[in-house]
Amino acid sequence: MGEAGDKGGNGGSGAGAAVSVALITVLTSLPLFLVGATSTLVNRELGWDAGDTGLLLAAYWLSSLSGAYLSRRVDTPVSAETTVGSAALVTAAALSLSAWAGSGGLVVGTAVGGLVYGYTQPHTNSLLMKRCSPSVQGFAFGLKQAAIPASTLLGSLAVPAVAVPFGWRAVFVASAAVCVAYALPGLVLRHRASGGRRAPAVPAPPLRMNGHLLGLAVAGLCGAMVGNAIGGFLIASGVHEGMTLTWASMLAAAGSVTNIVVRLVAGVVVDRGRYAPRSLLWQLYLAGALGTLLLAVGGGPWVTTLGGLLAFGGGWGWAGLLHYVAGAAFPGRAARATAVTQMGVSLGGATGPMLFGLLVDHAGFGAAWLALTVVGGTAAVVVRFLREPPADAASASPGASSPTTYTRK
Repeated sequence: MGEAGDKGGNGGSGAGAAVSVALITVLTSLPLFLVGATSTLVNRELGWDAGDTGLLLAAYWLSSLSGAYLSRRVDTPVSAETTVGSAALVTAAALSLSAWAGSGGLVVGTAVGGLVYGYTQPHTNSLLMKRCSPSVQGFAFGLKQAAIPASTLLGSLAVPAVAVPFGWRAVFVASAAVCVAYALPGLVLRHRASGGRRAPAVPAPPLRMNGHLLGLAVAGLCGAMVGNAIGGFLIASGVHEGMTLTWASMLAAAGSVTNIVVRLVAGVVVDRGRYAPRSLLWQLYLAGALGTLLLAVGGGPWVTTLGGLLAFGGGWGWAGLLHYVAGAAFPGRAARATAVTQMGVSLGGATGPMLFGLLVDHAGFGAAWLALTVVGGTAAVVVRFLREPPADAASASPGASSPTTYTRK
């Protein structure tokens, strides 16, 4: 996968790589978040309902699961940088298909977008480990994952700015154009720099499934179930608890900002060596579980506000730290390791909102939030008692830094 030489910071701090990875994360997330942002307009035109939208979002995450699996199984004969540029072009094609090929095209385009997202996530994680200095890797992972809630914000802003005056298809087409503008310059410059010759990247050493990776994947699954359900149902739950729609919407916006800040701050904290990454990871899960417990108890708008902020901050602020812990534990095999955690995250993203919605329909919001409290608490326990990486974890890549510096309890 082109990660055998990952040594963590080959020249400079890696700020450019971190920004580039954050941008591609935003772009490959757009097929998901644009569907959610424009769902009212799409459903009105196509005659769909909220259930159809939910199935479409699930298709994205299940395709993302498939993409992460392929990324782990296939040795890509190109560099991570080329993979990232190509991903932006395929995302542009998927967005165009969604815009112009009818309801079937929207389904296929969203699924293709999910496949690209899942496939590229391990490669971008590997790129951060390779290009960024160890002293800023935690922040780089936080920045990358903070780009995802930023995509939600961009999608929301695009609706009144573009979709309302010009139609939902215009948002997809404009986003496709941005993807092309991002991809082409980098691919052309890279082609010229290599003189048109492809230099295949050295395949990464194999990485067998182990207890450490499996535990992180389970934590990612549980955390994604919680995070995606919070994003999908917090406003409805707030209104149910007596909030006005405006208050509930402002809470969701404040929660998204809290989520972004937590992802960035968590990275800075572990970079400075003031907190062990795995300790911070399980404590974030625990804080999220406390938030969903407050949401389950109810008690009115103010309790819901506190619970929502805790749930957003802890229950969805863990993402950058999870992939960082997995990548740092297996130097030289970050892509293979984080492909496993991404598979867990993708499965949780697909199943969490669906199961939460079923619980709300049959038992109410209180029972649904209580179930998520158990799920979030499970993630905290799994990480707290996580098995250490295999003894040969540091031997796969000559010169790679020891994982114990970054994955200590």
